[in-house]
Amino acid sequence: MKNVYFLLFILTLVSCSNEDQLTKNAFIGTWHLVSTQPNIMDKGVLMYSQDGQMTAILNKKDKSIIGYCGKYEINTKLSFVTHYRDFYASLPEANDSTPPVYIRDFELSADKKTLILRPREEAGLSLTWKKVSQ
Repeated sequence: MKNVYFLLFILTLVSCSNEDQLTKNAFIGTWHLVSTQPNIMDKGVLMYSQDGQMTAILNKKDKSIIGYCGKYEINTKLSFVTHYRDFYASLPEANDSTPPVYIRDFELSADKKTLILRPREEAGLSLTWKKVSQ
């Protein structure tokens, strides 16, 4: 009986590990902004690379462009992604007071083609992204 429990435990670990990898792989690629709540952004592009780098570029309704890039890590168990800012660009002027680490709670649709990010540093903000077909 101990062997059966041990086998079930191992299968559970393998299954969780496989689901974690599927979620992480789903992030890789290019995403286009569909909507924000509240409605404060017009357009956006979000890119995650396989080597752990990301880029985010957003266009605000007042026509200013903001963006940053850097390393990212995904915590699938707690459903959040951390962006480590290496470079920050805000046109017309940079804002150096912006923290270098951004944590976003995420929801990924069952088909892995819609991603909702909720920045922890801006309560109430939600960004919905659609994956660009390859």
